[in-house]
Amino acid sequence: MKILLVEDDPFTGELISATLKTHRYIVELATDGQIALELANVCNYDLIILDVQIPKLDGISVCRQLRSSGCSTPILILTAKDSNDDIVTGLDAGADDYVAKPCEPAQLLARIRALLRRGSAKCEATILTYGDLCLDPALALVKYQQQVVNLRTKEYSLLELFLRHPQRIFSRNAIIDHLWKIDNCPTEHAVTNLIKDLRRQLKAAGMKEEFIETVYGLGYRVKTAPDQGETANKAKKDKINQTEINKFPTESVAINRIFEQFRSTLEERLKILAVVVPEGWQQVNPEQVQKAKEEAHRLAGSLGTFGYPRGSEIARAIEHLLMETKLESQQISRFSQLLMELKQELNNPPQLLEESPSTLAPRVLLIGEKTEFAESLIAEASVWKWQIQLISDKSKVLQQIASATPIAIVLLLNSSPLTKEQLSLLWELRQEFPSIPFITLGEHDNLDSRVQVARLGSEKYLVQPVTPTEVLEAIYQLLLPIQEKDAKVMVVDDDPTVLKILTHLLQPWGVRVTCLDNPQQFWEVLKSTEPDLLLLDLEMPTFNGIELCQVVRQDPKYGDLPILVVTAHNDRQSTQKVFAAGADDMISKPIVGPELVTRVISRIERSRLRQQLDYLHQQQAAIWQQQARIDPLTQIPNRRALEEFLQQQWQQLIQEQETLCLILCDVDHFKNYNDFYGHPAGDICLKQIAKTIQECIKSSDLAARYGGEEFAIILPKTSLDGALRVAQRIQQKISQLQIPHERSKIKNYVTISMGITGKIPTPEQSFDSLIAIADEALYTAKNRGRNTYCLYPL
Repeated sequence: MKILLVEDDPFTGELISATLKTHRYIVELATDGQIALELANVCNYDLIILDVQIPKLDGISVCRQLRSSGCSTPILILTAKDSNDDIVTGLDAGADDYVAKPCEPAQLLARIRALLRRGSAKCEATILTYGDLCLDPALALVKYQQQVVNLRTKEYSLLELFLRHPQRIFSRNAIIDHLWKIDNCPTEHAVTNLIKDLRRQLKAAGMKEEFIETVYGLGYRVKTAPDQGETANKAKKDKINQTEINKFPTESVAINRIFEQFRSTLEERLKILAVVVPEGWQQVNPEQVQKAKEEAHRLAGSLGTFGYPRGSEIARAIEHLLMETKLESQQISRFSQLLMELKQELNNPPQLLEESPSTLAPRVLLIGEKTEFAESLIAEASVWKWQIQLISDKSKVLQQIASATPIAIVLLLNSSPLTKEQLSLLWELRQEFPSIPFITLGEHDNLDSRVQVARLGSEKYLVQPVTPTEVLEAIYQLLLPIQEKDAKVMVVDDDPTVLKILTHLLQPWGVRVTCLDNPQQFWEVLKSTEPDLLLLDLEMPTFNGIELCQVVRQDPKYGDLPILVVTAHNDRQSTQKVFAAGADDMISKPIVGPELVTRVISRIERSRLRQQLDYLHQQQAAIWQQQARIDPLTQIPNRRALEEFLQQQWQQLIQEQETLCLILCDVDHFKNYNDFYGHPAGDICLKQIAKTIQECIKSSDLAARYGGEEFAIILPKTSLDGALRVAQRIQQKISQLQIPHERSKIKNYVTISMGITGKIPTPEQSFDSLIAIADEALYTAKNRGRNTYCLYPL
């Protein structure tokens, strides 16, 4: 089942995503309302989880627009806004359920299951059965005759796909579309192997009847189920023990990481709140108040989720307090008290969230000699709560895999070129277990070895030296969850018999068909259906297929919709008219079933691929645009970003007649540092300094790497005295780092020199004058012996 999660707080979003993926849901995350709408238009989701306070377009507006466009997908609003008015507003906007943060994972999952059952007829059965075979989607657990069947992720997903659509025929391409990511599509041969693996797993569990039927020339479907009788009733009544959940193993690792990352940001987030009442409400920038209000709202929603329910209550109280237009002395005192209580609460250990029990640690098979690296890999895996089994006797590998299927196989190679024994083992493993992720770890990086293992089907080739964490990360990437989607086709034909034939041909392939026999209703039905493809008859009363095709092509929203025209006329003139009107393809009557299905499915796949690529290109362009302004080493803005920000502030402060200050910083004797400690140590030093500088400035200021070991800080609306205090704070913090520097001619640790300047911008000057004076001040500070600062007012 596919879920769209709309959440702007990165840690809450990652935590909810990881929790849902643990229970086999496929999750796509959107961080603002505009992206959410675009994704909802491109993909089909079974459920949308929607936050209210999100950037660009708030959650209530997103909900209303989805409902007004005819979207019937269940919507669950998950937000920290929990007043009765908020709940009423959300439900009136079209939401199906409303949940206040923080929410226990078990309760959230239960509400999701309830909405999915309510929103789709195919989810009515809580437990999917086929004879004595039983799959419980709520627990992600498969049993045969009450015995747990351990399946890998894709095997489980394939079994669920078949059980949810028992009458449907799936082609290999359709299975690929459901089980693999768009940027990682395998060949059809992989589907054949996956079918074979699932059959073998079910047979090993004791299932004698054939579950999957091959429909030659078309694909696969579920064979007619045996008489279930009392066995099926018993399977439905029997509550599957939660301690046997076949949980996807790596998600617990992801959740733990999210927790750690969240805790590491708390100090910085509390600073955003603390800046509101440093010396009194009157001195605080309204922008800072707004940022503090937004941060309090996010904390109210996320703290309880991460084990601080009391912290959520305090953050919510702070949020309500900040909604006041002006704070009196009593309220300022209350704010300070709440902030102190919040800090004290966050010093306590978090309350552990209720976790779903899991089975034994997932197993990774390591084939090779017992070395120091192998032992360190085994030790690192235990931190991930994985089990690595080392097999040095290669003759026992197949026997070990057959007895207990691993989640991945790692083959350690210690020779180049590869020996016949190693190549033979790799070939045999890929033939017997084609769907198990396979990683090869070699000691030599040469093209021959890479080509040899690539030919034999290794998904990853890593070269020593490599860390154990990198190996486990590579395995984790190969185990990431899958995507799922259905297709909608709108058929317009004035002949009801043709409509029935087309519906009968397409439905077994999982296509949702909307039939229309009155062309006059075409536009209204098109907008309400939002199809992936149009099938139009050429000759119809009132409006013919060519006219309808032209109407679609001239609309900006539907202009790229794939259109197939069905006609009994295949003469040259009719063909020219059809393609001149903008149709993608033409199908002649009488309709040949396999030909129609093949053309429809291929057009839909091609269209979706283009949409996905367009979306990926947009995302990549946004990332590139952002990265073009970020220094890759220190991850703070670069010189280009600094100059753009400086130009913007210069123009703005000309109008406001406020002071703009600039500080240039230079690491003292940094060449000596690199020569003595090496460039990798120098990179670490620059990262520490960049982080420290950022900690010493406000969110409205900008720190950037100016070049080499130079940094620049822009301080809008800050006096020279204020800039001097910032410089002193930076110098003190960097001195406290005590980064060793044996080759320094000043101290035995790293120091910096700074040049400070500032003025009220005027139209007659440019910001270049500010940089020139700051640079001159920095040069003077260096000449004075370094480890100092110099202030040059313009």
